[in-house]
Amino acid sequence: MIKVEEKREQITTIPCDDLVVGLFKDEEWSEELALLNEKLDGALHQLVMEKELSADYKSITVVHTLGKTAARRILFVGLGDRKQLDYVRVRNAFARGVKRIAPKAESRQVVCVLPDHGSLSAERCTQAVTEAFCLASYTYEGYRQKPRQKMPFASVTLLAATDSLVAAEQGKSRGEALSKGTNLARDLVNMPGNYLTPEELKNQAVAVAERYGMEYEVLDRETLKALKMGGVLSVAQGSAEPPYVVVLKYQGRKTWDRVIGLIGKGVTFDTGGISIKPVAGMQEMKSDMGGSAAVIGAMEAIGRLKPKVNVMAVIGCVENMPSSTAYKPGDVITTMSGKTVEIITTDAEGRLVLADCITYAKEQGVDCLIDCATLTGGIVVALGNVCSGAMTNNQPMADELLSSAEHAGERLWQLPTFEEYHELNKSSVADIKNSGGRNGHGIIGGVFLQVFAEDTPWVHLDIAGTAYVSSATDINPAGATGVMTRTLAQFVLGRSE
Repeated sequence: MIKVEEKREQITTIPCDDLVVGLFKDEEWSEELALLNEKLDGALHQLVMEKELSADYKSITVVHTLGKTAARRILFVGLGDRKQLDYVRVRNAFARGVKRIAPKAESRQVVCVLPDHGSLSAERCTQAVTEAFCLASYTYEGYRQKPRQKMPFASVTLLAATDSLVAAEQGKSRGEALSKGTNLARDLVNMPGNYLTPEELKNQAVAVAERYGMEYEVLDRETLKALKMGGVLSVAQGSAEPPYVVVLKYQGRKTWDRVIGLIGKGVTFDTGGISIKPVAGMQEMKSDMGGSAAVIGAMEAIGRLKPKVNVMAVIGCVENMPSSTAYKPGDVITTMSGKTVEIITTDAEGRLVLADCITYAKEQGVDCLIDCATLTGGIVVALGNVCSGAMTNNQPMADELLSSAEHAGERLWQLPTFEEYHELNKSSVADIKNSGGRNGHGIIGGVFLQVFAEDTPWVHLDIAGTAYVSSATDINPAGATGVMTRTLAQFVLGRSE
């Protein structure tokens, strides 16, 4: 879809349907922009005087050239003050431009002039613009009898200066890989529960492994019983859909050591079980496998980029349903670790699945763990739909992941794991209970998992507020966002040799 080319000619002579140009605030126009203004008989200067063409951040202006240049239309993207330019601002500014074009983009040829980098490298700038095109143009077709016609760009060409051509190509490749993973995660989260069953989620994970030659293993119900994965089995026992745990292994080093463990919650639909959820909004519980989608999406990006690092992904695929066979509040279950859990609510099911997956990854010898899950409504109350939550037992690793999130342009905030929160999960009849009450609910869910991580360096990501949203943003549509896919991939890339 996207290619990088050297900018060899004046922008007035480049044939395309849409020419995208970034403008910085309070700066003299370049010779090219001055020439463009001349070709348009001074129209750009007039638009500036009438305040209809602005370089303010978030401004978008479309100018029809009426045949006076080789481009049919010019789309000016306001970049604001050059000193404030960063990765997120570049990505989001161009994403707004993409959304202006995308509804009419069928068969359109788009050329984008990469902006002067400011404080960004050419590679990072190109990655940001690439992600803008790939992420902001995403649509989910759904299941209509008469499908809406998608509007893909016929071509997108990014024009780079001669001395930055190699770096721009590298940024484009990374941006495309991370976007492909993110959009795969979005597709999975958007799929309804009757299409994305635990078996189909398992199949989607296996497809990634097969696509990139990764080793994989599928643990079915009988294997889960043999491994005594009581957390996964208990959650699944109320559903007619069989449970699976899928294990993917990406080996980028010669020896299988220093393994990063990625753990994904894959509850393909969550009714709450016997502790059934209210009717309002329950349809969105198809997104309760958002953590597994992020892990699968990250593995897609890793497979494309081939970093020199080892990764094991463990994904628990289940459905949480109420029935005569479902587990119940008051039950005591035994997890793979041997730890017993008193069930306070069957709607705190994701942590039971993750507990077994964490234990399995530890027994396989991973050196660190990152679990990703739509775990608690408490995180939504605390951080809203803007930011995901992080908890840890290892501050250096948390700092590394927070830095990865910042590099990826995703919002992440660390919450405490003080000993007092652990007290709330104590049970009078088991080693631990699966819900310690409403107060501090987001944190309580995280420290539950910490018990199973034990001394292994671990970070928990709660994406309940960010995996599926009702309102679109610059790069995200309404619905699935694919959040944390790029952060997980960036963490892995950061550890590449």
